[in-house]
Amino acid sequence: MMVRISDKIRGFLFSPGEAFWQVRDEHLQDTMIYFVSISIIYTLFSTLITGIAVSKHPALVLFGLGFGGGNIVLSFFIILALTVVMAIAYACWLHLWIILVCGKRGLEKTIKTTLYFLTPSMLIGWIPVIGAFAAPIWSVVVGIIGLQELHKATFGRALIAILLSIITAGILVAILFQPLLSEVISSGPALIGPYHYRPAL
Repeated sequence: MMVRISDKIRGFLFSPGEAFWQVRDEHLQDTMIYFVSISIIYTLFSTLITGIAVSKHPALVLFGLGFGGGNIVLSFFIILALTVVMAIAYACWLHLWIILVCGKRGLEKTIKTTLYFLTPSMLIGWIPVIGAFAAPIWSVVVGIIGLQELHKATFGRALIAILLSIITAGILVAILFQPLLSEVISSGPALIGPYHYRPAL
């Protein structure tokens, strides 16, 4: 059964249990089309936020790019590409914990779960300050429901698997990319850190 992207967005934001049930037999390529679509929305707003010097995006800092509109097109494609790549990488990392904690297999189910439970992060995660706090929490809740629906995991095991995957991934990122994280945090809005952008006179 084909479900429109707009219907999926509403479903995974407001009724994820039913939304996961509707896509349980969906082909992975359809899931990828959905995720790339919402990633484009995320990327457009993230590029805009960077262009008007509200905060830097980690993907751009990684490639030595910062504020300003001179590299808008390049910035867009870098953010989009890394968003998709990192989502797939995280899905594989999460699957390791699903095997260890839940005793479940089926990497395709984990990839589908991950790409759908990232819906809140893609649609509101670009919002400075608010998105940084609300989107991850919302996504975790949707992810737990997804593991229950697609992997038939218990609530407790699904919660543990997701939390362990996030905590360990966070530790690895902090160790490997500490300078990058410091620059991103220091460039953010006032509630995160001071502005470092100074427009050219």
